[in-house]
Amino acid sequence: MNTALRDADRLPSAAAPKGAIRTVKRILGGIVAVALSATLIGSAFFRPAFDGGLHLVSRFPLGEWFASLPHHLWWVVLFGLFSAAMAPLRAFRWGFTLPKPKPAYSDRYHSVAIGLLGNNVIPGKFGEALRAMALTRFTEKRGKATPFALSLGTIIVCKVLDLVALLVLVVLSPSGPFFGGSTDFGASLTGVAIAVPSLVAALFLGARFVPRLADRLERKGKHPKLQNVLREFAVGVAASGSPLRIGLAFAGTLAAISTVATGYTIALYGAGVHAGLFSGVVLLAAVTLGQSPPGVPAGLGMYYLSCTWAARLLGATPEQAATLAVLTHLMTVISHLSVGAVSVVIRRVKLRDLLPRGVGRRSVASS
Repeated sequence: MNTALRDADRLPSAAAPKGAIRTVKRILGGIVAVALSATLIGSAFFRPAFDGGLHLVSRFPLGEWFASLPHHLWWVVLFGLFSAAMAPLRAFRWGFTLPKPKPAYSDRYHSVAIGLLGNNVIPGKFGEALRAMALTRFTEKRGKATPFALSLGTIIVCKVLDLVALLVLVVLSPSGPFFGGSTDFGASLTGVAIAVPSLVAALFLGARFVPRLADRLERKGKHPKLQNVLREFAVGVAASGSPLRIGLAFAGTLAAISTVATGYTIALYGAGVHAGLFSGVVLLAAVTLGQSPPGVPAGLGMYYLSCTWAARLLGATPEQAATLAVLTHLMTVISHLSVGAVSVVIRRVKLRDLLPRGVGRRSVASS
């Protein structure tokens, strides 16, 4: 009995170092993310100089820049309206990638809005996972649940369509690299032109072969839950596999992206950058591609870096580029938080409603 008591006493001390290490890793990761974001944001306002030693030099007079910000209110409001339009347009497009019978438009819209909210409050841009879970919960209440993995598979198809549509619009834009635009942007676009078709092919090949992996696990009698997830994910990816549905989804994607790009064109014009009617799509492409990978620890910093870089390529001064980065990001956050908050209130959503089943109960039990 004494031996058992001694062993029990050792358990907390053995588990404590592991917990402490995880805590330290999270703290260090947070410090690195904040430092990286601060550096990237600062690049919009300062540049390094090496005369007499390394130091930072302001790109423009900051006092005058701050004083000029209120004069941009008219286009900031217009930009916010175009940014908020992303939710209803994406919800409409999503209907073409979901399997039939597709969920009600109201369920799709509120799921998209909550996902936009999540992208702005959850580090790492994991709002799309929140969007998929929201659709699952909303359809559960109607008695015909859309599985989470299936929903996530359709969202991935939508994200691929976003990239393809952006690529098409940039290539066709007079502000793009093939119509006298920046050759630097054209070089960057070459990599995207190679990567996107490869991603599309990999996605649909995965939808074909993933069920075989599930069948193999079933024959071995292993991981029954994983088998279901794999099959649902494959169904979600393949749901829009017909040429007609893919074509309609792509048309909806073009409409959604063109609307948001128009907001960026207005922003460029309002900031004093006259780069043409289609210049907004170039700026949108830079911002989107810069923030695309989920889990990036410096999403805010990447927005500032990609926005100011693309704006300067389009002819903006450093002061105009900083104005665009600050005000478009601020208004994007406000518009997305607003539409998401309205959906949370209308649907009476609570955080525990969007967690995987059992997580809430386990956390309550552990407390």
